[in-house]
Amino acid sequence: MVSQELRRAEDMPLRGESIVFDLGNTLIFDPFDQLKEVVGDEAVGLARNDFGVELDKQKFLDAWSRANDETNWQFASHFSQEEPWIQVGLKEASVAEEVRILLGLQILVIYRRKFKELLEHDPRRLELRETLEQLKRRGKHLAVISNDRSFATKSMLTWIGISDLFDHVMTSEEIGIEKPDPKVFEIASKFFGKPISDIIYVGDDPVRDVDGAHKAGAKAILYMPPKAS
Repeated sequence: MVSQELRRAEDMPLRGESIVFDLGNTLIFDPFDQLKEVVGDEAVGLARNDFGVELDKQKFLDAWSRANDETNWQFASHFSQEEPWIQVGLKEASVAEEVRILLGLQILVIYRRKFKELLEHDPRRLELRETLEQLKRRGKHLAVISNDRSFATKSMLTWIGISDLFDHVMTSEEIGIEKPDPKVFEIASKFFGKPISDIIYVGDDPVRDVDGAHKAGAKAILYMPPKAS
């Protein structure tokens, strides 16, 4: 369900023409913990059936999880994942290099397909879309600014069924700067054709989203994602 904090962007008297959203943990929730076990099971079967290798699932998942948590590359997508993190898991599970080079890519495809299915059946889809449609009916310009790769951001918005509701989508990969650098919001203002004072940014991170927007002269709403049940 869309939490009360996100609904503030619909219900409050917004004194700004442009409502701009963060992507990760705001519009889209991180699926990694939800998907890794089932992907691990398929990876074991794939390794055995296609490569004749017995993959230690727990060693693989533990190392993959650590790489996901500890690696913070610029523009790296923790949501759609990156193949080098999977390679860490396979290496720790003692999979030979000549197998890893092929197996890692195939596991990444499995993960992203599972992620697509997860977003296509996300119970938040309808409520999220209704909230955004209400904002558009109020004449608001809607946009996304994400510290992510362009292909990942646009794919995720499409999979969850809201890509058509945004007037602009801007990613850090495209401009070469990541939040919380205030220049991100200054560039966005020019890209959107909106004064910085008219932008209200909605995001889950107090530093990257709220502080970054405020330093640039934009307004911000801190979104508090619902706690996992």
